[in-house]
Amino acid sequence: MAITIQPYTEDWIPAVKAFNTRLAAGGIDPAFHFHETSIPPWLPKLSDRRTYQEFYLAVDKNEVRGAFILKFQDFFLRGDTRTVVYYHLPVSEGIVNKAYSSVGVHMLRAALKAQPLLYCLGMGGFDLPLPQMLKAMGWSLCEVPFAFRVNHAANFLRQIAPLRQSKALRFIGNLAAVTGAGWTGINMLQKRYSSARQPDIAAELVDSFEGWADELWQQTRNQYSMIAGRDRATLSVLYPLGKDLFRLKISRGDRIIGWAVVLDTQMKNNKYFGNMRVGSIADCLAAPEDAVAVVQAATEFLQERDVDLVVSNQLHSAWVNGMKARGFLDGPSNFIFAASKPLAEIIGPLDANKHNLHFTRGDGDGPVNL
Repeated sequence: MAITIQPYTEDWIPAVKAFNTRLAAGGIDPAFHFHETSIPPWLPKLSDRRTYQEFYLAVDKNEVRGAFILKFQDFFLRGDTRTVVYYHLPVSEGIVNKAYSSVGVHMLRAALKAQPLLYCLGMGGFDLPLPQMLKAMGWSLCEVPFAFRVNHAANFLRQIAPLRQSKALRFIGNLAAVTGAGWTGINMLQKRYSSARQPDIAAELVDSFEGWADELWQQTRNQYSMIAGRDRATLSVLYPLGKDLFRLKISRGDRIIGWAVVLDTQMKNNKYFGNMRVGSIADCLAAPEDAVAVVQAATEFLQERDVDLVVSNQLHSAWVNGMKARGFLDGPSNFIFAASKPLAEIIGPLDANKHNLHFTRGDGDGPVNL
């Protein structure tokens, strides 16, 4: 077996389809099959675009044995602008055929050789194969905290999957929902660490990011040791208008202090959220001291839309504390940030420095799965 890594071009589409067929025969869910188009449907590479994706294939003669995606984006990192690359959706035939068990390592090493400043995000938890491989190869990993705030307790208690895993838990959840005891307990928890609502904070729904977004980016980027580019050109590419996606410009009085990208999604038999209507704060930006106000405005916008639950993943301590100040509770997180050795050398020890890194779901696959 002589694996080579090469860009995904149109002539490889039949081989990718055959690759996916073999994965399906091995019982792999279609969600983990690779794209059967050589042009990325999200963030394709255009001549004037700094944020884009490229598809790569692991090829053995005329057969595709693996594939992965690289997302290129400028980051402001320790005071300098650098291109940092997101390595994601690596899929190898090794998951269904042990003869190709080394393909995953081969792909990662090839990506690192081409782009040393790599990171991964999400991945489903520390115990899964990709995080385990990254750890074995000396990457630095940490959890990106998950926070949630319940808006409708009865539906939350009836739908949230961890409370539905046994007959006894389902009974307790249903009883709490019917009697109101669930809402009383949840409300007490959400108020426990909440601070007073900040006055004169407003969220304006906007169709586009304008010059104010560039000004905000210039004003705030030095307050984070690592943050992906969030100028208006980049934001317009990352967050195109959609029926469930909303762009919010957030002000204190007559001064713009931040923005948030939020989603309002009706779940259908979701493995975590059942059939709840879930609001999510997918991305956001402000000076750290204004994080609480931005979380407040984004949360109230979603609550006014009558979602059952508001959720977010945030790594920076100001945003984690901003969530707590607005009554969000800590939940179990399967969202992991991992930095390659060269990237970790610039960041510094991750345990000591992770609290000043600004990472959200927008820095991974975008506002998907929510």
